[in-house]
Amino acid sequence: MRRRTAASLPALLVALALSATAGVARAQPVPPPPPLPRAWIVVDADTGAVVDASNARAPLRAASIIKLLTALIAVEQLPSDATVPVSPVTEGMPASKINMKAGQTWELKDTLYSLLLASANDAAVALAERVSVSRSGFAATMAAAARRLGLEDSPLLRDPAGLDEEPFAFEGGNLISARDLAIIARAALAQPEIRMIVATDSYRFRGADGNDHRVRNHNLLLKRYPGATGMKTGYTGSAGHTLIGSATRNGRTMISVVLNAVDPVGSSMALLDKGFAVPVALQGSLGYLPAVASVADAPTPQSPPRREVQVASARQVAPGATSHHSVTSGNVLVLSLGAAPALAIMGRRRRLRRRREGKPTLFSWG
Repeated sequence: MRRRTAASLPALLVALALSATAGVARAQPVPPPPPLPRAWIVVDADTGAVVDASNARAPLRAASIIKLLTALIAVEQLPSDATVPVSPVTEGMPASKINMKAGQTWELKDTLYSLLLASANDAAVALAERVSVSRSGFAATMAAAARRLGLEDSPLLRDPAGLDEEPFAFEGGNLISARDLAIIARAALAQPEIRMIVATDSYRFRGADGNDHRVRNHNLLLKRYPGATGMKTGYTGSAGHTLIGSATRNGRTMISVVLNAVDPVGSSMALLDKGFAVPVALQGSLGYLPAVASVADAPTPQSPPRREVQVASARQVAPGATSHHSVTSGNVLVLSLGAAPALAIMGRRRRLRRRREGKPTLFSWG
């Protein structure tokens, strides 16, 4: 009998230890949920109905989710086979970046994937300059697009990458509400190319630098939320974590926006769940977003934007390259002719090219 008791003692001790551990675990208090985002909104992408919102009309820092607007403008304003030249201004952007170098010319498709998956700041500025010559020109383009889309909360749209800290942010960066971001997201989802890109996990391509690249989607919703279809993440010290999310279930599509969130993915999943839980028949108590519009019809600003002039420094010129090859053709014109004549020549070239392509001559100085 004693032998059996002795033999069973280790097992008994283990059982007691496990029981004590379980008791301690049960005694542990449940951690509180993370703080709510500073602002949020969830809308039905199909009907435009606002399902839930808090502080959604306050213009706030948004960080890189503004790149969704940059992509929307680029897709609507540029032909699908367009190329994107790189200027010294673009090369000088901070990380995240795809390491574009002045003098290179990238494919539009590769630039868009780098923008929306890897959140490349240099890709954002390259697209802005391709559309509107400079960041100041693109600020005017974004303002015109905001009017056309029906943004109503007095957004300040200046930086195509969402940067908001010196020395890289353009004119102090952006301020935009969660509701206006939902309007942008809804218009972006209506673009098949953007819808496909933001749902992609990773993308491989051969860059203009001759290297093979693989960009991966930063949006964890794609892995953690059933039915997730995108869209864009963001973070800066001033904005905190931001996220525009989208998902489709049973033929319905929801869009969520969270600004300055401690847990952007968790908050977005909860909002999307709430959106799907509300039947269409019970929507509408919080109003509707405006109808989806195209930014391509935005009115042309009355005066050409100020051209950013930056001569390539020795640091920015690739080894073995001359300064002539390390600036875009637009910069060469500016340096040789002066800003006003160069803008006039570039505007005429763009108008002629768009007429040959049978396209409207909007933003002709871009």
